[in-house]
Amino acid sequence: MRVSITFLLHLVGFGVLCATLLAGFIVDRKVRSQTDLNLKLFTSQIARTIGLLSPFAAVLLLATGIGNIHNRYLGSPLSWFDEGWLVAKIMLFAVSLLNGMVYGPKLTRNRTKLIKALADQSAPANAEELMRSYNTQITLFYLVQSVLLLLILFLSVFGTGKHPGVI
Repeated sequence: MRVSITFLLHLVGFGVLCATLLAGFIVDRKVRSQTDLNLKLFTSQIARTIGLLSPFAAVLLLATGIGNIHNRYLGSPLSWFDEGWLVAKIMLFAVSLLNGMVYGPKLTRNRTKLIKALADQSAPANAEELMRSYNTQITLFYLVQSVLLLLILFLSVFGTGKHPGVI
């Protein structure tokens, strides 16, 4: 049994994406537990640095996923869009990618601005309510991203076709 380099890089991309999601969640919990606003602001800015790995993982997964599809259907009369599990996996990846590119950074950026305003004592009157709202939305973001990632993993493992990396 041989394994293609594309398949191995796909696994690396998935690992980086999982690590980024877990690290982001841990840093989010650390931000919430901080009592000092300056430490909270510093920790919140670390989340942005961790989030910068996500586009790298997404590009790697996209490129190697295309390579895996090419490897799977090279010389085959079948087409990739006839495989329901693969189409579902691609759609879930697209939803996860859009959710991660649009909502995650927006929510953390808004919360960081609010923390900065609280530290500068220029926060709006409803700052605590806004903070609770941002925290709830960020928790929901991580929950949705985790469910999407688990569904993608489920489809990868239990899809009806042989994985393209194993020849």
